[in-house]
Amino acid sequence: MKSMYLSAAAALLCAAGLAACGGSGNGSMGLGAQVYGLDRSGLVLQNNGGDDLAVTGAGTWYFKTLLPPDSAFNVTIKTTPDHVKCTLANNTGKINYYSYQQTIVSCNPDPFVLGGTVTGLKAEGLVLANGSLTVGVAAGGTGAWEFGSKINNGAVYGVTVLAQPAGQTCTVTNAVGTMPPRDVRDVTVTCQ
Repeated sequence: MKSMYLSAAAALLCAAGLAACGGSGNGSMGLGAQVYGLDRSGLVLQNNGGDDLAVTGAGTWYFKTLLPPDSAFNVTIKTTPDHVKCTLANNTGKINYYSYQQTIVSCNPDPFVLGGTVTGLKAEGLVLANGSLTVGVAAGGTGAWEFGSKINNGAVYGVTVLAQPAGQTCTVTNAVGTMPPRDVRDVTVTCQ
């Protein structure tokens, strides 16, 4: 008699567990997409030409419509945020335990130039830095400079003097901000 109650209790627990995983106990599965590099809203994914999924940042996101096991899925990009490029990988197939989170969405903000002008520079040795990026500025009084690598829009920047030129002191203005979706060429370096 005891084993009959235990068997019934175990069956009830299994049924409750399955219902919690897929709703109604029908074995339906939630289709997920792993999103990398997204730092803003505006990305909308679709599955099989419908079932829109609005994504607001990096992480794992799930479509609202549950799919029966072995049904086809085809994840596409409906819209992307301005000044961001997103690509898909592993976005088609049949859903099962191994594929329900296989879609990868990789996003990269468009990069832009960060630079400016220098005045009064007469000696060699001036080095500017923005985080790990550095640029040496040649002596010659006045001129334009820019970092060799572009900066993603939406990233914070802060230009500093890493090394002063021999016998001179240089200061930086307009040096801190958030990179807009355009080139920034108004960072000013003044040397005396």
